[in-house]
Amino acid sequence: MVEFFVLPRMITFLATITLTLCVVSQTITGVTSYYRYPRTRVRNFGTALEVLILCHIMLCVTLHVQAEAEFKTGMLVLPELVVARLLLFTLITAAVVFVTISTKKPMVLPVILASGLTLPFIEQLTGYAFIYINLAVIIFWFTRSIVYGLLYRKENKSSLSALSVKIAIDSMITGVMFCQQDGFILLVNERMKHLMTVITGKAQRNGRHFFSLLTLGEIKPECSAKWFEEQNVVILPDKTVWQFSITELPVGKKKYFQLTAIEISELWKITSELQPQNEKLLLRQSELNNTIAQLHLLSRERETQKAKMRAHDILGEHLAVLQSTIFAGQTPDYVLLRALSQELLDELKTVSSDPLPQDELESMKYIFKAIDVEIVISGTVPEDFDKGRLIVEIIREAVNNAVRHGLATQVTILIEDTDHGTNLTIQDNGYPPFEVKEGSGISGMRKKLEPCNGTLRITTEPQFALIIYLPGGKSDG
Repeated sequence: MVEFFVLPRMITFLATITLTLCVVSQTITGVTSYYRYPRTRVRNFGTALEVLILCHIMLCVTLHVQAEAEFKTGMLVLPELVVARLLLFTLITAAVVFVTISTKKPMVLPVILASGLTLPFIEQLTGYAFIYINLAVIIFWFTRSIVYGLLYRKENKSSLSALSVKIAIDSMITGVMFCQQDGFILLVNERMKHLMTVITGKAQRNGRHFFSLLTLGEIKPECSAKWFEEQNVVILPDKTVWQFSITELPVGKKKYFQLTAIEISELWKITSELQPQNEKLLLRQSELNNTIAQLHLLSRERETQKAKMRAHDILGEHLAVLQSTIFAGQTPDYVLLRALSQELLDELKTVSSDPLPQDELESMKYIFKAIDVEIVISGTVPEDFDKGRLIVEIIREAVNNAVRHGLATQVTILIEDTDHGTNLTIQDNGYPPFEVKEGSGISGMRKKLEPCNGTLRITTEPQFALIIYLPGGKSDG
């Protein structure tokens, strides 16, 4: 090794710098190898090999320093360094053989050659050429440490490892915690640690205890606990809103728990803004329901009053006939009295029966106009009373649903009575439903249409509409 310093000073200086960098890069390579995953025997022996190579490089540094000291002061090389070189060569050879057999990759065999070229007897055999051999070995170690360091780093990035899992969980914007059944925390990311500190004043060591604090509302005064969609919600001092939930994770015979924290600040803001509007809509719907019920009651009273007035007129008419007969000094015969009584009964029956369907539609228009709902009717109901009654009942139910649920202000009704059947289209300008679900109203319409083989279809484009068909033409009436 002393001959090494007969070379130009620049070469020896570069060799010293290369050895120093080699120590640094091999140290990084060893640490990167340690964090590889999964942790198998092959990986452990690979890490041990990297450590042995680092020790060998340190030994080369020691020899380099010792040789320079010998060159300058005439001191002898310590015999312990010779023994150390032999021991390291043996250990490196054993590790290389094991890794090679396990992975079936002979690419690591040059390590044995590089470590063997620095043995004492090689120096005695090669003489002055040993200087260049050492230079080649130094360059080999430096190159290998960089190459393998990059390979291990790429492997850590592309495969799961304890470090990569922890880094991935810490980088999540949500808070995550995994704990045992007794609450002992197994894994928690930085976001959850921060939330625990802000909410309770410290990082808790028991996950279930932390969740119980949230449930009971035992948190810092600067924070406020709420209940949203059956979940715990906490509003932090920075006005961000976090929703906490706990999930049981059965693994084999054991049970674990996952505590998750999700930021719902935007959702909370939107919900807070929509809540007053929703309350107003519910109040408006309740008022409409009451108004429609009262209008129907008034309509019935109006029809009853109209029937009473009609009966009064009929009775007055017949009584006037009898009175004029009596005042004229005539005695009404039996035939006249029988005819008058029969006619009276027939007309009273007509008055007491249900109003005509067309009259009911006109009454319906008048009723809903009182609450600023316009009903536009095109066409007339069929002359058949039963069919007309059925159409009126369907129209009444459809208009009620449009006003109550869709908040419609205009309902357009088209009645087409043809020789083949009656087509009825009911369309409104209310809010279309997000999802069409047949409630009791539409189901009731279908049941009413079943006896006469009628059909009902629902469309939502361009507006919500009911399309009803009743078979049987005009002649069937």
